Amino acid sequence: MLRDAATFACQLLWLLASFPGWLRFQWALRHPRRAQERVLRRLLKANRGTAFGQAHDFAAIRTPAEFSARVPLAEYEAFEGSIRAAREGHDFSLAAERPELLEPTSGSSGAPKLIPVSPSLRREFAAAVQPWIAWLLLAHPRLLLGRHYWAVSPNTPMALESPRADGHVPIGFSDDADYLGVLGRTVARGILANPADLRDVTDPESFTGLTLLFLLADRNLRLISVWHPSFLAVLLASLPRHLPEILVALRSGTLPAGKATDAQPRESLGRRFRSDRRRADELEALDLARHPERLAQVWPKLEVISCWAGPRSEPWLADLRRLFPRTIVQPKGLLATEGCVSLPTGCGRKRPCAVASHYLEFVRSEDGVAVPVWKLVLGQEYSVVLTTGGGLWRYRLHDRVKVVDFCHATPCLEFLGKDNAVSDMVGEKLAERHVAEALAEVWLDDGIELLFAMVVPEPGCAGRALVGYLLLLEVEQTAAAQAALPHWCERVERCLRRNYHYDHARNRGQLAPLRGVLVRDGARSFREAEVRRGARIGTIKIPALDCRLAPSGAPWWQTATNGE
Repeated sequence: MLRDAATFACQLLWLLASFPGWLRFQWALRHPRRAQERVLRRLLKANRGTAFGQAHDFAAIRTPAEFSARVPLAEYEAFEGSIRAAREGHDFSLAAERPELLEPTSGSSGAPKLIPVSPSLRREFAAAVQPWIAWLLLAHPRLLLGRHYWAVSPNTPMALESPRADGHVPIGFSDDADYLGVLGRTVARGILANPADLRDVTDPESFTGLTLLFLLADRNLRLISVWHPSFLAVLLASLPRHLPEILVALRSGTLPAGKATDAQPRESLGRRFRSDRRRADELEALDLARHPERLAQVWPKLEVISCWAGPRSEPWLADLRRLFPRTIVQPKGLLATEGCVSLPTGCGRKRPCAVASHYLEFVRSEDGVAVPVWKLVLGQEYSVVLTTGGGLWRYRLHDRVKVVDFCHATPCLEFLGKDNAVSDMVGEKLAERHVAEALAEVWLDDGIELLFAMVVPEPGCAGRALVGYLLLLEVEQTAAAQAALPHWCERVERCLRRNYHYDHARNRGQLAPLRGVLVRDGARSFREAEVRRGARIGTIKIPALDCRLAPSGAPWWQTATNGE
C-alpha cells in the first residue's frame, strides 16, 4: 500500500511537471508557423557566435527563407569532422553548447554515426515528451495508480575505435529519463518497474532474465512503452526458459545466480529487489509455460502498450493485441536519435509534427525543394530535414513521410520508410552500402568468383515469426558452394554485425541469423522483376541489398532458387 501511494504521488508530480509543456504544445498546434519561427530564432541567436554560425552569417538571418538560402541541406558527413574534433577535446564548432555525450546510431556504411547530445537537445526532446506524457495521463487516468515499464535505450555494448582520454566527450547512451527535465526525471524514476541500472547489464541473456524478473514481480504494471513491438514480443517469448529461476528468486529474495555478474549493477539491482512469495505462487498457478494465453493475467491492470506501429510492424502488433485483448496499443510518433519529428497527443491516433521542439523542413518528392511545416500539403510525400540545438543544421534524416491529416493547423505524418536504401524491419538500420562492403570483403578474401550476390529481408524466417535476412548467391561451382554456404553466411554476418543496431537486434533475438540460398540466373530474375515494377531496363542497377519486402505473393528470388 505504501509503495502504491508513493507511486500515485510521483505520478501526480509527473503530470504537474509535464502539464506546462502540454499547454505550450497545444498553442503550437494551432500556430505552427509562429512556433517554428520562434524555434528557429532561438537556435540562430544561441549559435550565431559559433564557427558554423559565423560562416553562415546567422546574425544577418531574419526569416526562414533566408536561413534556407544561406545554409545548405547536409548529410552527416558534413558534420562528422566537427563532431570528431569535439570527441577529441577540441572546441565544438557546430553549437554554442559543448556536447555532454555522443550517442551512436547507424551510418550508411555500417560504421556508427555519433550524434551530439547537449542540454539544448535534451530540452527539445522534453518539449515533445512532456505533452505526450501529460496527454497520456489525462486520457488514461488509471495510469496514475500504477507503475510503468520503459524500454528505449539499448544495452548492447559498443566497441570504440580508440580508448577515450580524460576530458574527451564520452560515447554512449543517455538514460531515457534524462530527456524529461529535472523534475520529470526525478519523479519518473520513482514510478518505473525496471530499475535504471538494468542498462548496465551488458549480457543479453542476463538483461532479458532480469528485465522479466522485475516486470513479473510487479502486479501493478499499468504502462509498457517500447520502441518496436518485436522487442516486447521477443522478451515475452523468452519467458518460459526464465520462469523457473524467476519463481525461485521471488521466493528467496535473491537475484538469480549468473545474472548481472558485474559487481556494481548486481549490488544496485539487489537493493531494489525484494522477495514476494505470494507473487511467486500467483505466477506458478498461471502455468505460463504451458498456457501463454494467460499472459494478460500477469498484469491484469495493464492499460496501455505504447510502441512503433509503422511499416512492417503489423505481425508483432497483432500478437500483442492477441495476448493483451483489453489493453490499448498506442502507436508512437516518429522519433530518431537525432530528434523528434512527430508525437501522439490529443488528436486521436494522429501524430502531429513536433513543432515546439526542433526546426523542421521537408523535401518534396517531386522536385527536391525543402519547405517548412506550414507549407505541407495533404496527401503529399516528403523527406524529413532537422535543425536541432545539438548542432545538426538542415540535416537530412532520410525518413520518408506522408501528410495524412491535420491536428488543428499542424500536419500529421505517416512514416513510409527510409529514402536512402536502408532496411529497418526491427530497428537494425541495415544500409545497402554496408552490405556491399561486407560482400566485397568476404569474397575478395576467399577468391570466389560471384555471378550474383544480394541480401534481402525475409519476414517469417524458416516457418517462424522471427524476421531476418537471406543471402542470395550464384557461383560457378554449385556443388562446392552448397557445402561452403554456411561458412559464407557466417563470415558475411560477422561483417554485418559491425553495424551496432544490427548486432543489437541479433543479440536481443529480434533478428534470425543470416540464411543462405543458392540461386540461378539471379541477375536476370531481378531485372525481370524490376521491369514488372515499371523500371526501364536500361537503368536497372543490381544493389547489394534489396530493402523492399514483397507486398504480396512470392518474392522475385523464389523463381531463381536451386531447390529452396
